[in-house]
Amino acid sequence: MEHISTVENPTVLNRLGAITSTVCALHCALCALAPALLSVLGLSVLISHEAEWIFTILASIIAIASAIKGYCPCESWKKPMMFVTGILILLIARSTEALGINIPEVYITITGGGILVLGHLSNLRACR
Repeated sequence: MEHISTVENPTVLNRLGAITSTVCALHCALCALAPALLSVLGLSVLISHEAEWIFTILASIIAIASAIKGYCPCESWKKPMMFVTGILILLIARSTEALGINIPEVYITITGGGILVLGHLSNLRACR
């Protein structure tokens, strides 16, 4: 039986990416809507800036790998551009607080995570 690594298989990468991006978006929503609940459950570490950067970087790395491995020359550049757009939105959202811009970060991060999820699902469909 032949073993196919995650890095060589765009379907596995896109599934992993869709899951990671969904978890990232849910994390952003939970941190904004129920920070007290996370603290009571002993999960206050998820509210930290470090955790938010880890989610952002992980989602970005998987999106980039999926865009590279899942890109088919006969396809359009729409799918990879979805990944680029989602990553840029996540990075902008993470930077708003550091730059002192008073914009509700949660809406931006959920949008960026949602675009990444759609990019992975679109790439999954194209890889079939």
